[in-house]
Amino acid sequence: MSGPPYQLRKNKAADRFALIEAIRRLPILGYDLNNYRYFSLGGPYLEDMRQIYEFCPEITMVSIEMYGEVCSRQCFHMPCRNIQIVESDLSSYITTFQPERECIFWLDNTGLEISNFDDFIRLLRKVFEGSLIKITLMANPMDYWKFSRDRRPIEKRKEKIPEFRRIFERVLPHPDEYPHWKKQEFANLLKQMLRVATEEALPAETTDLTFRPISSFYYIDSTPMFTLTGIVWPRSGVQDLYEIFGDWEFADLTWDIDSKPKHIDIPDLSTKERLHLQEFLPCKTARGVTLRDALGHLIHHRDDGTTEAALEQYAAFHRYFPYFLRGVP
Repeated sequence: MSGPPYQLRKNKAADRFALIEAIRRLPILGYDLNNYRYFSLGGPYLEDMRQIYEFCPEITMVSIEMYGEVCSRQCFHMPCRNIQIVESDLSSYITTFQPERECIFWLDNTGLEISNFDDFIRLLRKVFEGSLIKITLMANPMDYWKFSRDRRPIEKRKEKIPEFRRIFERVLPHPDEYPHWKKQEFANLLKQMLRVATEEALPAETTDLTFRPISSFYYIDSTPMFTLTGIVWPRSGVQDLYEIFGDWEFADLTWDIDSKPKHIDIPDLSTKERLHLQEFLPCKTARGVTLRDALGHLIHHRDDGTTEAALEQYAAFHRYFPYFLRGVP
């Protein structure tokens, strides 16, 4: 099964809104959003660009798409006039890319290839200080592990581990690394691989700039995905990022191995349930218990703890969770 349509995936939707919140903090760092241009693989519906236009209409945008028919569909779905649609594959576009100002770039990959890291490295070497880059990668343990019916790991797919090390040896933190069977640990390995890629792109010996993470998440989007957003920034100014982003619940401002990506797993709630819970939000402590008591019933039949964990997720991400409504044409 391919899962729900791209524009209706609620965890992906929360990830998009988190990016917008990061963008809206750039002026606090002293940057004018009028000077930014946003680049992404917009997909047939340009959903991310629709939201950029809604919340940050001063930003001009470029959608990179390799298929001509999808470009035609994008033209039909354009939410505004300040979007340029470019027919090109991502690697070719980055090769010839010559930025004239600060940019926001979403490398929204659907797989996990060494070329994804190569694109990231080449882009980092080109963009201006203050540029925001978001990269998304597949993080699927099932590619490397065999699981039982109850989803417990049975054994490694031993033939896949040497292949993984051979393909990604340049960006592995340690030569003997392998993908963990837990999704968060797998995502954290990808984060550390991006750290290595960052050091290759912006070595301390030759540049005063570095790439610092701002947020990182993992979630299911028909398959497990990892995503990290960061900023090109002076090495001497890292404290500024803590002052601007430090109060954000979803901030991840360090490459430390113990600072792991946050999980997005928004539960399915009816519109009536969401409207009922609205009067109890925001709440800062025991959020899952508070919302379970307010709701008066379990949304997962297994036990209270499962419902509380799901409602804790809803409390954390409810501001980023859009309403999906059915319309009759």
